[in-house]
Amino acid sequence: MPGKAGNVASARVAGAYLATRANDFAPNGQKPRVCRLQPASTPDGAYVLLAGRIMERAELAATIGIAAPLRDAGLYAAAWARWGDHCDRHIVGDYAAIVWSPDKRCLRLARSPTSSAPLHVWREGDRVVAGSLPRALFAAGAPDRINSAKLADSMLLNMRDGQSSWYQDLQCVPCGTIVHHDRAGSRVKRFWSIDAVKPVRFRRDSDYVEAVDEQFHRAIRATLEGVKVPGIMLSGGLDSQAVATYATQHLEPGTRLRAYTAVPMRGWTPPPRPRIFGDESAHVAALAAMYPQIDPQFIDAASRHYGDRIDAMFFLASWPTHNEMNMHWIYEAMAGAADAGCDVMLTGDAGNMGFSFDGSTGFPTWLKQGRLGRLAREVALSDDPRPYWRKLVSLSFMPHVPVKLRRLIDRKRPWRPSPFVRWCPLREDFARRSGAMARADMAGHDVDFYDYASALQWRRDVLASLSCNTPEINLGLRLLHGPEMRDPTAFVPLLELCAGIPDDQYLRNGVDRWLARRLLKGRVPESVRNERRAGAQACDWPLRFIRDRETIMAEMAQMQADDQLAEMFDFGRMMDDLQGWPGSDVPQDRWNERINLAIGRGVATARFVRYVEGRNVG
Repeated sequence: MPGKAGNVASARVAGAYLATRANDFAPNGQKPRVCRLQPASTPDGAYVLLAGRIMERAELAATIGIAAPLRDAGLYAAAWARWGDHCDRHIVGDYAAIVWSPDKRCLRLARSPTSSAPLHVWREGDRVVAGSLPRALFAAGAPDRINSAKLADSMLLNMRDGQSSWYQDLQCVPCGTIVHHDRAGSRVKRFWSIDAVKPVRFRRDSDYVEAVDEQFHRAIRATLEGVKVPGIMLSGGLDSQAVATYATQHLEPGTRLRAYTAVPMRGWTPPPRPRIFGDESAHVAALAAMYPQIDPQFIDAASRHYGDRIDAMFFLASWPTHNEMNMHWIYEAMAGAADAGCDVMLTGDAGNMGFSFDGSTGFPTWLKQGRLGRLAREVALSDDPRPYWRKLVSLSFMPHVPVKLRRLIDRKRPWRPSPFVRWCPLREDFARRSGAMARADMAGHDVDFYDYASALQWRRDVLASLSCNTPEINLGLRLLHGPEMRDPTAFVPLLELCAGIPDDQYLRNGVDRWLARRLLKGRVPESVRNERRAGAQACDWPLRFIRDRETIMAEMAQMQADDQLAEMFDFGRMMDDLQGWPGSDVPQDRWNERINLAIGRGVATARFVRYVEGRNVG
């Protein structure tokens, strides 16, 4: 039983074998035990397993009519007995659930709308195996062969398909969906979509702030339920700082919030990027000065090299790390939190698509709505340095132009080169031959990253990307270190409220993230609240790649000799870039994209392929 998690309980029932692992991780030096499972059941004889958490349990129990809340699986079973297939619409939580009905020979799989609990399934005839991670399916006999289509799509950052797996013959259960398996086959039904969120309109601007404040408190209460020793990934940005300030109001007296912040290695020199700042320690220190409960820990992870612990993550998560170039400080933070006894690590990953949305889609939206006065004022007040007419065209008209036409317009413009010479590690001929480019176009994925025409479209894509990558990686980190990752900004009632709020609450009089800046007035330092630059974690990547350059070069040369990998990855281009790179972050030469992104993601993914196929990881 690998990884830092609790005891395993199992049971044989009619037509199925059930097993779960306790949420509480085993203390250091104590081995998990195998014990007998008493699965939750429903009056009609179905068995229920649940991974993750049901939130606001007392309220749900009262709605169902239960005198005292049951454990999460039992509470889900009661909801299933009350509402049947519609039960997930009544539950607020972060979970994956399995319902096995022996008499109907039906397996029902479901995940909450923003679930961080993954769920994978393999079907071979009438035999169905489902589990949190692919490794459990492999133990049951599922083949562990790489799905090259998933690989190609991921390297193009096309992550809209929540069902596709990194393995052939396996599938994922997408967030907000129910999947039924029976003798007739399988059926997928979506019970939640951000597209169905209703517009939110209040009379006064202040009403929006008050509504978000109320839901933020609700999200924090639900997130901290049962937490004894919390930690937080704390940056200098609005999202995690908001989470920290609200969390301090709901901590038990005397409880401290241990905060982990990435800082650059010694010797780092800030690059000439006026819209980005790389050292967030001053912003975090300013927040800690306002809140004595916050205990800041600054992490440079200087001793960690590229790819440290990647083989352990492959083993535990059966999934590739998507941003390996940023993992060094995350490993260090999680290890520190485990040593400090933290049971939960808070994040604010979903904040940008919720309360701190920048409102940039207001320009094309106001044009479409005919609100030309609002559009003209906001274009004039934008901090975009281009002439007014160019700003007007670029910000409001161009997002409505079809992507193919925009590519024709920009084909020979030097500031928009092909992704295959910038950030994508794939060979272009493979990306086209494998159908990845065609699938991207069919799915509406724009590899040139043009501006979006609507906030709904942007939120849909960001949510899909988070859902396709984060759950398995976070579960792997939990198995590796112990603490559970929780994100209150992904709390569905809060996210739905923010998604329904119009753009002019997020962008007003030239101020982006206007809603968040009003919400956080008096809560965070003014230096944070009024910061217009974006924080950049792992900004010391030049120092790290210089240090590991020869090792990575040798590894890519070895990978290039592998016919299968060489067919997919453009190692020749990446080795030329790494060899010719002057060792600094020069924005106009796009070294951040060519070295940090293309090589950082490409080498890690190629390592994953080699791992799955039984070769050395390096």
